[in-house]
Parts: sequence; C-alpha cells; structure tokens
Amino acid sequence: MTAAPKIASVTPIACTYPFEREPLSFCFVRIRTEDGLDGYGEVCDSFGCSYAGVVAKVIEDAYAPLLEGEVLEAVEPLADRLRLSTRRRLGDQWVATQARSGVEIALWDLLGKATGRSVSGIIGRVRDRVEVYASHPFLEEGSATWHAGMLAPLLERGVRRAKVRIGPDWRADLETLAELRALLDPAIELMVDGSESFTLPTALEIADRLASLGVTWFEEPVPQSARAAIEQLAERSPVAIAYGEHLFGREDALDALRHRQLSVLQPDASTSGGIGEARQMAELAAYFGARVVLHHAAGPVSLAANLQLAATVPSIRCIEYSYALAEGWSLGIGARLGPEEIVDGELPIPDAPGLGVDLDEEAASRFPYERPGRRVTGSRAGLPDRFVGDR
Repeated sequence: MTAAPKIASVTPIACTYPFEREPLSFCFVRIRTEDGLDGYGEVCDSFGCSYAGVVAKVIEDAYAPLLEGEVLEAVEPLADRLRLSTRRRLGDQWVATQARSGVEIALWDLLGKATGRSVSGIIGRVRDRVEVYASHPFLEEGSATWHAGMLAPLLERGVRRAKVRIGPDWRADLETLAELRALLDPAIELMVDGSESFTLPTALEIADRLASLGVTWFEEPVPQSARAAIEQLAERSPVAIAYGEHLFGREDALDALRHRQLSVLQPDASTSGGIGEARQMAELAAYFGARVVLHHAAGPVSLAANLQLAATVPSIRCIEYSYALAEGWSLGIGARLGPEEIVDGELPIPDAPGLGVDLDEEAASRFPYERPGRRVTGSRAGLPDRFVGDR
C-alpha cells in the first residue's frame, strides 16, 4: 500500500492574461508533496480573480502554514481545518473563502493523482458529460445581429441555452434583447444576468419585460447584500431569480433557500469554498426544489474543477461556459476544454487522475500579474460600480 503523500509547500501563482476584450487575472494554487507530486487549484472572485495578489497573500500567510507538513489521506479534514482555524479572524466569506476554494481544489487534485483516480471517480461519478450554456457579453456591446453572430459557433455545436448581460442603459438593452430573441431559434433558451446593478423597482420592471420575452431566469439583479430586496424580488418576479456566485458555502445557501430568495442556485467550486462545499450547496438546493446550474468565469483549472463537481451531483444538469475566456484556457495542460470539444451541447468530464487539467506554469510565467488599479471589469465601456440603480 502506497503511503499517503506529505505536503511540502503551498504556493499561489498569479498572472494577468492579455485578452483582447480586457486584461483578466487568474490566481492558481500549487500544492507540492515531499515526493515532488503537484496538485493544482484555482480561485475565482466572480470574473477571473481581479485582486489575485490579495488572494495570494491570504494563501501564503494563513493557509500554507496550516497545511505544510500535513499528510493528505482525505481532503475534508484538511479543508475543515483551514476553515475552522481562520473563520473568527479572516471571516468565512469573500476573500477568505475564495482563497480557501483554490487550496481545497488543489488538495483534491493531489489526492486524485496520488491514488490514480479522477476527483469525480473518488467521490462517485454520475455522468461522463455535462450540458453547457453559452455565457455571453453585455448587450450594450453590439447590435442584435452582432450578438447572434457571436453565439452562432456554439449553437452550431448543439448548445441550446445562452445568457446575456444587461447593464446601466437597460431600456436600450431590452430592445436589443427583443431583437436578438427574434433572430434566434425559438428553441434556444435565454437567460439574463443583471450583475447586481439595480434597485428593486427597476429589477421588477425589467423582470416583467423578461417574462414577456420568455427569459428563463434573471441572475443577480440587485446587490447580494440587499437580502430583503432579493426576497421581495423573488416573491414578485414573474421569472425565476438566480444567485450563487456570491454565496459562500452551505450556510449562505441554506439561508437564501429558506428565505426563498432564489429558485436557481449557482455555486462555483472556485468561489464557494471548494468542491466539497459546492457539492453540499447543490444537494441543499435539490431538497428545496431549486434548479442547480454551476457558475464558472475563470481559468482552465477552475473549469476542470467545476466539471468534476458536475460529474458527482445528479441535480447539476448544466454549467456556465464562458467561451470568451477560452483563449486563456491555453494555460492548462491535459484535457482540452475549448468550444471544439463541445458535442451536442455537452462537454466531456476529464477522466485522468485528479482534475484532468494542470497549470502550464511556464506559460503562466509569461504573463506577470498586474494589479487592476483603476481598471473596472465588466463590459467594454466599464461599469462605474456594481449598483447603478435607476439610471
């Protein structure tokens, strides 16, 4: 029987990839054993990892000392140690949880490699492929014809669902959405992301228009912190309300579900506390009858982790596919994740040991991390903040 690996080091690796649309940062995690075996994880803070340097410092100062020298026999006890050792000081949400997510994923990858099994094989695999939905840019960025052309290559590969984003000029965006709806096959399902941009009255007005267009769900219309407004919105909206990328772990998910603040839950292994925590969130959602659709908007290791997660929970039927980031997935080695791998709207779950995707550290080193400074991510024009209200 092979001895369980002993952890020698935990190292964050930050880089900033120069996408044409806008630069986007990633924060990866490498856990190395004394025998030289590497496991990789990745952190996401909603769209890549804007403050990757901050996250890296949390990993270096708080989590690495708790793991170095430990023997990896199972992931859960070590993940619990990270959480319980820091929750009263660093908190159990936002940066602390995001950083812990990347570390937990790297532990799973390492355990899989040490045992010669995929992560989903260790947990229990229920599917070998998972449906994806096309995650699309802001409607303000082009005409309906332009948006239809952007979506066409994925629709040609059998993708039947797409999400578009609505911004500050929401009235104009709704007109573009109506035109886009008319251009697409009626069988294509459309969803809308509000990016936490609106007040309750505006969100309700938008929701009424979305219902008339047959939109399936309205994602994050008002800021995540406005729980009372979310509760009223979910009660009054004619379309389903979706939240999850800013819910940190099972307690957050349970609170939102019990207060009926959503009917679509969107956990992310790279954000919510790791694969184990996101699995518990998904299982809770199923108990409440909520739909579970995984969030993803980061690099190749994060996508692989969420694919492994999707392979282990029966109620997870679909995963977000941020195809605009596919160029940056070249930083991964192993399973190919690009649009050309989609068949009949589905992406295969990697079956190699661990996650099935490693970080190409040499490639990542060619793109040094750049602090975001005053750069505002979100759309080509930039959103002045995440709460633009009734403009």
